[in-house]
Amino acid sequence: MKLEVDLSPTIEQQLTEVASRVWAETMQQEIQRTIFPEWMDLETTCEYLQVSRSNLSKFIKELDFPISTINQTKRCNRKKVDEWMSQFEM
Repeated sequence: MKLEVDLSPTIEQQLTEVASRVWAETMQQEIQRTIFPEWMDLETTCEYLQVSRSNLSKFIKELDFPISTINQTKRCNRKKVDEWMSQFEM
């Protein structure tokens, strides 16, 4: 089955722009997933989130940021960090 639809040039351009933006965002997310390890130290977590260390400290103290501590070694699980971030999406 083949469906052909004639779109105005404006709508076609808008659809192309949306598709390009979604593709670029998806690729950026995949790149981040391959660069950053599953378990990150705090410095790497700051890089992953693109936030300062002081902001990360606020997240931990005030916003229930997911962190694991073993013998004073702190690590953040990338998947849990992503889940935590998703609660703030608008």
